[in-house]
Amino acid sequence: MTGPTLDIQNLTVALPNGAPLLRDVSLRLQPGEVRALVGESGAGKSMIGKAVLGILPPKVRRTRGEILLRGQPLNALSPARRRREVAAFSALIPQDPLTALNPLRKIGPQILDPLRRIHGWSTTRARDRALELLERVQIRAPERVLDSYPHALSGGMRQRVLIAAAFAPSPRLIVADEPTTALDVTVQKEILRLIRELQQETGTAVLFVTHDMGVVAKISQQVTVLFAGKVMEDAPTAQVFTGAAHPYTRALIAATPSSADLTRPFSPVPSDLIGELHAQIAREDALRSEATR
Repeated sequence: MTGPTLDIQNLTVALPNGAPLLRDVSLRLQPGEVRALVGESGAGKSMIGKAVLGILPPKVRRTRGEILLRGQPLNALSPARRRREVAAFSALIPQDPLTALNPLRKIGPQILDPLRRIHGWSTTRARDRALELLERVQIRAPERVLDSYPHALSGGMRQRVLIAAAFAPSPRLIVADEPTTALDVTVQKEILRLIRELQQETGTAVLFVTHDMGVVAKISQQVTVLFAGKVMEDAPTAQVFTGAAHPYTRALIAATPSSADLTRPFSPVPSDLIGELHAQIAREDALRSEATR
């Protein structure tokens, strides 16, 4: 029986002063599954993806827990071996397509170089695969795009390039870090459709970071709801939308604007609920700190 693609066990990530950014996060991502990480800004969604990919910010450290890819504990590997394993196994679709692409290099080398250097492909094979994926994400004249600089492309086209680059080596895991945030609604819908179609065709597992419950409903089978680095709820997406167990999850759903009912008033997450959650987490942090002394 095939095990999980990604298995995060009690992951805690903290600043040098010990302040936790992630608090005992555990989740599993099965082959071919799309799991959404959702929560407000600062909830720790992107931090989980960075921890998995080994690109935590400077001075931020894992203080507890394990991350396993295909059952392989990454923490047991040397830094160089870990980089090789992660690069060969996973890929990232970043949030901002403009800053993610080097403005001084043409698109072609930015897609082809990782395929040649990390995966050992020939230039011909890498170029053929790049052209195939660019066509698959509905970019016209892919040869011209490979020979273009990022500034010559629209935001939607740059994001399509990043999707093609991520799927090109057929990774088993993709971390999609809010890949539609900077796009307008029409382009966002198309990008989500492309990611979902490619994911279904390739069987790639996707960890999809978003703050938008509407996006969660469209793309994921499982959802992990985070607040202040702590998991509030972890359940199948359909279950979350029909009967969320945690009041914070219900508040997030209620705060999502509805195109079906434009007269419905905006309903932000209640401030008293936010206060209660912060107080609860502070108590838990204090108890944990006392227990480790």
